[in-house]
Amino acid sequence: MKQKLIIIGAGGFAKTVIDSLDHKNYEIKGFIDTFKTGEHQGYPILGENLNIIYEPNQYVYFIAIGDPDCRALWMDLLEEKQLSTINVIDRTSIISERSKLGTCIYVGKMAIINCDSVLEDGVVINTRALVEHGNYISYCTNISTNVVLNGDVSVGIKSFIGSCTVVNGQLKIGNSSIIGSGSVVIRDIPDNVVVAGAPTKFIRSR
Repeated sequence: MKQKLIIIGAGGFAKTVIDSLDHKNYEIKGFIDTFKTGEHQGYPILGENLNIIYEPNQYVYFIAIGDPDCRALWMDLLEEKQLSTINVIDRTSIISERSKLGTCIYVGKMAIINCDSVLEDGVVINTRALVEHGNYISYCTNISTNVVLNGDVSVGIKSFIGSCTVVNGQLKIGNSSIIGSGSVVIRDIPDNVVVAGAPTKFIRSR
């Protein structure tokens, strides 16, 4: 029997979530979205918050919002209400049996998660991203398309790593930091900064 799924966020990321979803096991009942009404991808937008859901424990949930701060707010709300979330793992991705995944995680097309890596709750691993052995990706962090995280990298909570960035092995990226697309990271990145470039340079504080 299929589980009834409500997706939070009706934007572009939701399209990839729908495409990667295991439709044999989940039936999409609709979306929650703060800014949109009507339909999205042929499914109804039910309202702007969880209060409109009758008997919310009948459903499982997934957050299709890429922004780490927004993801974290919704994660906190779902946890507070003790509502169940699922992982959406694209069938073309490769995930080591020796890795550990939390919940409400997205792993996109042809992404690779190698052995002894840990993904905390709410993490997003986008298309073709490579997470090498021994990585630790913290709460609600977003790893964008074609990113390469070499071995034993740790990434703090609610950070964003832009497309095609390469991070050298054994480095630490802080909490709530942003690394611009196409960057090359050769040294540790502190908390609450925006960096970009090859090699990365400080742009501003957050």
